[in-house]
Amino acid sequence: MKRNLSTGVCVLIALALVAFGLTYGTLTGFGDERAQVEALWSGENGLSDVLSYRGADGLNLCVVARRHLPQDDPDVLILEESAGALRSSGGAAAKKEADTALEAAFEAVARKLESSGSFQASERDQRYLSMLEADLNSLGASQAVDTYYRAASAFNDLLAAPLTGALARLLGVSPCELYE
Repeated sequence: MKRNLSTGVCVLIALALVAFGLTYGTLTGFGDERAQVEALWSGENGLSDVLSYRGADGLNLCVVARRHLPQDDPDVLILEESAGALRSSGGAAAKKEADTALEAAFEAVARKLESSGSFQASERDQRYLSMLEADLNSLGASQAVDTYYRAASAFNDLLAAPLTGALARLLGVSPCELYE
């Protein structure tokens, strides 16, 4: 009788250790992978910073536009709103939408400025617009977008794996939001 009891206890202890090891290993491994993806989003010079810099360029163009265009110009208002959204905290989908709106509004405001007589008379503002356009294009071509997208997609693919991914999802690990 004692022998069966001690064998049963050993089996239970072994199962508990295996369950603990699987749970701890899964959470630690997926946590580390997710931390790397999140660092590409919110770390220094991560995608969130790049988008914030683009928002700053949009706000700087708003300052120039306020000198030469009507205060209630709809494109300037859209530019200001989308630039503010890029500089605020938010998810990847919201920032992608704001960045798309910023791109279109930036172009529209720049074209309106170029047809404005007072803007044509200001050599300083013309140079500043050229600098802002170059900076916006440079930030748009940044590798941060592709790097984040690849890392987030790879993490989501790992999370979709049949065994370890299912266990991770069961333990509450969620997929990374894609910037698309």
